[in-house]
Amino acid sequence: MRIPAQELEFDPDDRASILHTIGGLLEAGRISGGHNVERFEEEFSAYVGARHAVAVASGTTALELIMLAVGVRNRTVLVPANTNFATYIAAHRAGARVRLLDVAPETLAPRLRDITAAADADTAAVVLVHMGGLISPETAGIAAWCRERGIALVEDAAHAHGSVRDNQHAGTFGIGGAFSFFATKVMTCGEGGMVTTNDDTLAAEIRILRNLGKTEPWVSKHDRLGTNGRMTELSAVVGRHQLTRLDEYVALRRHWAEGYAKLLGAAPGMRLVRSGHPYSGYKAIGYLRPGLDRADFKREVARAGVQLAGEVYEIPLHKQPALLDMHAGEVFPGAEMSCGRQVCLPIYPTLGEDRLERVAAAVADVLAAGAADEC
Repeated sequence: MRIPAQELEFDPDDRASILHTIGGLLEAGRISGGHNVERFEEEFSAYVGARHAVAVASGTTALELIMLAVGVRNRTVLVPANTNFATYIAAHRAGARVRLLDVAPETLAPRLRDITAAADADTAAVVLVHMGGLISPETAGIAAWCRERGIALVEDAAHAHGSVRDNQHAGTFGIGGAFSFFATKVMTCGEGGMVTTNDDTLAAEIRILRNLGKTEPWVSKHDRLGTNGRMTELSAVVGRHQLTRLDEYVALRRHWAEGYAKLLGAAPGMRLVRSGHPYSGYKAIGYLRPGLDRADFKREVARAGVQLAGEVYEIPLHKQPALLDMHAGEVFPGAEMSCGRQVCLPIYPTLGEDRLERVAAAVADVLAAGAADEC
């Protein structure tokens, strides 16, 4: 039996509860924003310890609305070069000029020194991306530096549901955090997102912007150049159920990550990235040694019945075809190393001890064969 890279499972009790609630909504004809969206916001804000949570259509929408609300148009936003295209395009669509940052491979995040070197008087915002659920140990220091200079710190927390560093949840370090509920994420409602913030003004502005810029929700008078970024009641129902299971999901993911560390910590040819804090367990990331071909490695592991998860991410932004002209000649060694040498092991709540051991054995065997070939 093959071990998949990703597995999403709703247990029978969850399915029954979700279907019962959705059935009531369909019977009543209430499927747009309403009670469940509002309750989801309240429950999520309480979970992360933020004053506000605003439900939106996607994680990308969450990022773009934060950018619009803080006012980045015709100014510079600093974005890590190793992140998802969505992080970049959200700032770009909000009217910003995007400047890329290099990252430290051990944290997959920019260092404060990278940010201070790139920032200038035109810088409106810095985006920190909690890659794989990892919160950089420099996050609090970066947040303080940004506050002192009136620069908005935006957290892309798409991978970081349940990630905590120094007793502080992802999404609460900066002015706003953007979470994704896409199908592959730690918790999901298929599509959807959430903005978290302790700033009353920002929360109010995002509520207006997500509803096509209307200050009166049901009146067709548009005071802002907003967008349709609303979450449906149906998505909120699924999201609320997922939130009740989030601590369980995260505990299992962390358990499997620790299992990989024990079984593969001494394996030749690969170095596992350790979180150093309670993280979401979204990804179990390893760096292959220089010279070990990733495509060959993944192919050999697949022959043993293990599908490795997609990298986070395999192509840095300055090498994305759509962005080549805007970043011609730019070089980011840390981001290029991180994107080029990483592999991600299967990690999800339903993985189980047997499959964990089979994955580790397959990876160790391929690595050992590669080490032997060098001799």
